[in-house]
This record gives sequence, structure tokens and C-alpha cells, in this order.
Amino acid sequence: MNLERLQRWLVRSRPPRARLIAAVGMSILAALASIILLGGSGLLVGKAAGGGGLAVLGGLLILIELVAFFRAPLRFEERLITHRVALGSMARWRVWLYDTVAPRTPGSLSFVASGDLLDRSIEDIDVMEDLYVRVALPLIGSLISGLVAALVIGIFVPLAGLIVVLGTLGALVVSFALANAAAKPIAEATNLRSATTARVVDYFQGGFELAMAGMTPAVVDDINQLETERGRSEALVARLRGLGIIFVGLIVGSVVLGVALLAAANVHHGALTPSEAAAITLASVAGVEPLLGALLGCFRAGNVDAAAARLEALEAAPLPILEPTSPSSWPPPGAALRFDAVSAAASVGAPLLFSGVSLSLAPGQRIAIVGSSGAGKSTLCNLAMRFIDPYAGTMQIGATPFLSLASDEVRRHIVLLDQSPTLFAGTLADTLRFGDAAISDDELLAMVEACELSEIVPNGIADLSLPISERGENLSVGQRRRVALARALLRRPEFLLLDEPTSGLDADQGHQVMRQALSFAGTAGVLLVTHDLELAEQFDEIYWLHDGALTPLADGALPRR
Repeated sequence: MNLERLQRWLVRSRPPRARLIAAVGMSILAALASIILLGGSGLLVGKAAGGGGLAVLGGLLILIELVAFFRAPLRFEERLITHRVALGSMARWRVWLYDTVAPRTPGSLSFVASGDLLDRSIEDIDVMEDLYVRVALPLIGSLISGLVAALVIGIFVPLAGLIVVLGTLGALVVSFALANAAAKPIAEATNLRSATTARVVDYFQGGFELAMAGMTPAVVDDINQLETERGRSEALVARLRGLGIIFVGLIVGSVVLGVALLAAANVHHGALTPSEAAAITLASVAGVEPLLGALLGCFRAGNVDAAAARLEALEAAPLPILEPTSPSSWPPPGAALRFDAVSAAASVGAPLLFSGVSLSLAPGQRIAIVGSSGAGKSTLCNLAMRFIDPYAGTMQIGATPFLSLASDEVRRHIVLLDQSPTLFAGTLADTLRFGDAAISDDELLAMVEACELSEIVPNGIADLSLPISERGENLSVGQRRRVALARALLRRPEFLLLDEPTSGLDADQGHQVMRQALSFAGTAGVLLVTHDLELAEQFDEIYWLHDGALTPLADGALPRR
């Protein structure tokens, strides 16, 4: 268990200092109330048994009633303040998570499975709430209760107060030691759960492919194996937790027994009255009672530490781009997008895909780049979208250095239709207006017709309310592609990047959609990356990306290699 990491997250939460002070103050008052309540009860019983005066008994009863009345509100306020601190911290941690993940997606977090990333971004932040509620509060509360009880008891019997202090510290040491021993299996169980989540997501998303390959039983066996290993790790944690409960329980019992024996000895020697002995014995019970909660808090700290480690693994992923501290303004219309001797990889840390590539795309220009899968065509598009930055070379838009532009500014002027566009749940109109809510129904219908989508809107405007399911699952592959193309064209970008936009369409339909797309692109510069040389023949210039080099094709034929 990494205490330094937990401390970093406490600092990162930036809770209001006044609330922390209030929480500690409430914890002290609540501990004192518990000690007074139990100790006063012991004193009351002892006085009553010894024939104490009515005035004394009445005073004690009033005191106990008042303390009992205020104890519950004090505990409630203590927990309320702690939960406010925790919820405020979670809000700041969620902002931190977004600020961490957003700049790294895409381009840097491709190594994280989608199910695992979902697990990290939701559950791990939720687990972090326990840092205050189930870790810090029980530990601080138990320490305060033990010290306050030791102080009160030490006034009457100093050695008994010392026993309470030693018992409190001993129980906390045992709790930390066993929780530290459980930290590794806790982390293993957390990681195995994450791996299981990722495999289950793969199972549901790739069910057809797994069934066709006959891999479904193997994946199910893999999931079962992961769950079996997780069960073993969790069983070890449970055994260590049980051992901790036994040891802490023995310490608590020993402390109370020790205080009781010392109190009895002092009664025997006349240093204490029987009622005072009963009072300090019960006060010791109130002082050490929270130690079992502290034990569970220490074990919960292992879960919080594992979640914090996984979140920091996301933070450790390198940034795929560096945002400028003083961004430049986008140049006036008419500026060309230029690549000069650019070298790049598909993602941070990956091998170079091409080196020394130069290209210029002006407004109104139509350029196609052909090449085999893995040649780096999509990487060129990602460079133009500022999803990644080049390793070497320069990029410019007009006279403005491309890397001096904020990524959000770039994506307002450049639109990419990639190989696997995502459609969000909603209506067809919502989907087409994604990114520009001001587009009229007539513009939507015109673009729907241009992209050969008339079959899903046979009744015109009324059909724009057609429901679209998540990822467009209620549409065919070809329809999803054409809806995404229409959505991209409706943005009226200055530069339109098309990455295999007709995948899933037959040849005739693909060529027709491409002609319509080029017509509706207007004055935008269009860059097509494809492996289909015939589709590229509709463009002004054709380049071949092969073996890391970009070569112009003057006669439309691929050179021999």
C-alpha cells in the first residue's frame, strides 16, 4: 500500500480547510460525548448502588441525557461534513480525469481496452470517495477517541491511560501491517476484475466474429479463469481481514480488561471509589470501540490505493500532442495545408510509418492517397486533425505553424470521416446536426439525397425523426457510412478528410456517393485516403504511400517495386 500515493490524492482533492477543521472538531466532540456517555453511565450506576445523594444522581442523569441528546447530531454532522468533502473531492477528481484522458484520446490510450477504460473512468473515481468516508474518517476518529479516552482516564489512573494509548497505537499498527500484506492481492483482484470487464466487453462486441472462428468457448473459459483467480485473491484478503478482526478484538479486550484490573486495584487501595472505577472502565470501552472500524478502513485503503494506481497509469501515458500556451489564430480563408518532410507514427511510442513526407492541400483541391493497409494513410489524417503530432518535419496552414494552433480550433475547420464513424443514439436529424444545430431541415434532406439515403427518408421531413440506435445498429453498414458522410459534409469544412469513406458499399454506389460528396464539398480541400485506385481516379492528384515514402502517380498506375 503506497501511503505517498494516497497523500497525493488527498492533496489533489483540494478540500476546503475550514471543512477539514470542522470535521476533526466534530470528531473530537463526538468522541468526548461517547466517553462521557459511557463513563457517566458507569459513574451513575456506581453512585446509585452506593447510595449517592439525589442531587448527585439527578445531576448525572441530566448530564447523561444532554450528552446522549447531542451525541447523535455530532456524529451526523461529522459524517455530513466528511461526505461533503468527499463529494467535492470527487467532482474535482472527475475534472482531473477528463483533463487527463481527453488530451490522450486518441493517440495515446489506444493500449487500453475499451471495457478497461470504462471501468477506470467510472468505478475507480467512485472508489476514491472512500478515501475520506471509509479510510480517513475511521482512522482519525479511532485515534482521536483513543487519545481522548486515554487523557480522561489518565487523570484518575495514569497507567490505565497509558494502556489505552498503547492499545490504540498497537491496534492501528496491526491494522496497517495486515492491510499492507493484503495490498498486493487487493490490487491483483482489482486488475483481474478489470481484465474480466474488458474480456466481457470483447465477448459482447465481437460475438459474431468469435462464433464464426469457434472461439466462443475459449473466451468463456478465459473469463472463468480470470474470475477463479480473482476469487482466490479475494479469499486471501478475506482471511487477512478475519485475522485482523481477531487480533484487534484481542487488543480491545485486553485494553478494557487491563483498565478494569487497574481500576479494581486502585479501589482496593482506596485511590478510587467503585463508581469511579466503573466510569473509567466504561470510558475505555468508548475509547477503543472505533478500532475495528479503523481496521476495515485500513483494508479499504488498499482498494483506494489500487484505484489510485490505475488512474495514475492513465496520467503516465504520454501526451500525443502538445497544446500551445498562446495559440495562434486560424488564418483567413484560402490558406493551404502543407506537410514538409514530415515523419510520424500511428501513436506515441509506436514505430515510424513514414518519413520525409511532403504534401500540400489547397482549398478546392482534390487529392487522393492510395496505399496498402498499414502504410500510414490514416496517420496522415490524424496529423491533419491534431490527434497526434509529427516526430519530425513541419506542418503549416498558410504561413501559420500548424502546431501553434489549438486542437479545438483545428477541428472547427477540418473534418474527418474515418473508417469506423460513431453514430450516437437519437433521431436522424440529431445525428446529422451533430456539431451544427443550426442546419435547416431542407439542408438535411438535400444532403440525405446526395448521399443516396433516400430509402430511409421516403416521406421527406417527417422521416428525419427516424430513431437511430446507439452506434447506428438499426442501420446497415452502408447506411451508417452514408449517414456519417452526410454529417461530415453538413459541417461545411475548409478541409474534408475521407478515410475509406465508401467501405461497406458496392462499387457503383461507392462511386456515386463519392461524386456527390465532391460536388457538395464545394470549395473545401478534399483529401481521400484509400486502397481503391479506381475510386481515387475522380481526384485531381493521386499519390502512392508505400515503404514510408509518398510518390505522385502521373499516369494513374502504381509504380513497380
